[in-house]
Amino acid sequence: MKNLRTVYWYFLMLFLNFSAFGQIRGVVKDSISGQPVPYVNIWIENGNIGATSEEDGSFAITATRADKLVFSAVGYKSKKVAAANIAMVKMQELVQQLDEVRISVKTPEATRTIEIGGSKQIAHTYISGATPWIYAKFFPSDSLYSDTPFIKNAIVFTKSNIRNATFKLRIFSVNDEGFPGNDMIDEDIIVTVKKGSEKNTIDLTKFHLTMPDNGIFIGYEWMIIEKNKYVMKYKTLEGKMEQFDTYAPVIVCNPVDAANTFHFIGGKWYKRQSSKSRTNDDGKITEPAINLTLTN
Repeated sequence: MKNLRTVYWYFLMLFLNFSAFGQIRGVVKDSISGQPVPYVNIWIENGNIGATSEEDGSFAITATRADKLVFSAVGYKSKKVAAANIAMVKMQELVQQLDEVRISVKTPEATRTIEIGGSKQIAHTYISGATPWIYAKFFPSDSLYSDTPFIKNAIVFTKSNIRNATFKLRIFSVNDEGFPGNDMIDEDIIVTVKKGSEKNTIDLTKFHLTMPDNGIFIGYEWMIIEKNKYVMKYKTLEGKMEQFDTYAPVIVCNPVDAANTFHFIGGKWYKRQSSKSRTNDDGKITEPAINLTLTN
């Protein structure tokens, strides 16, 4: 009888745990105004499952009620919330001294420009699946930029299977460990791209940014929202057709030697390591195809 009772409780707990795993829905709102917060980056802590809030602040994520979720958005303090308590998540605005990273508000003369980064449009692309990755590329400072210190444009190479797909451009300072630190801009920079391969030039002049002495990170963030979703079809090695949901646009990646790429997953930043690229260049790092235009 004791053994039967043990087996009963074992299968009961197994059923409850399995039942608890599923799609959980919630909404993100501003803690003061009560207005929805769109395009929040949401992750299961230390996991590889994530989501993005829609324009009305709503989101859905596959998780267990025991998981902790990490919420991150431009202009707000990052927050960790138990999955059991996400029916309404209130985010607090982040107050920071942006003047510390915006060196000057002088209007650039714009008589001279240079493009840095070395990226180009090639066949390499990186698919997000259904996770809101952030890929960030590090741009070190250089004495060669002294005559063109202002950041005029960010240039991002993308490919999209659908029209008017969107991604979020992020601009990060460099922390003491050399990883991406705080956002240097206190508003979302949402970029809409055309279908097909595209060189997207994003005007940053209104932010009055100059190249910091310790460099800068430019990040590409996938937005896992309904308008970006499409079905990817492929053929397996056995010749069977399969499909899965993924999200546009995808970012072009270039194989490079230097390890200047970081990715954000599970609420943390990681430095990308050497890997084999699709062009079979052993030991290369796949780096997001992002450039900067500097001006005087």
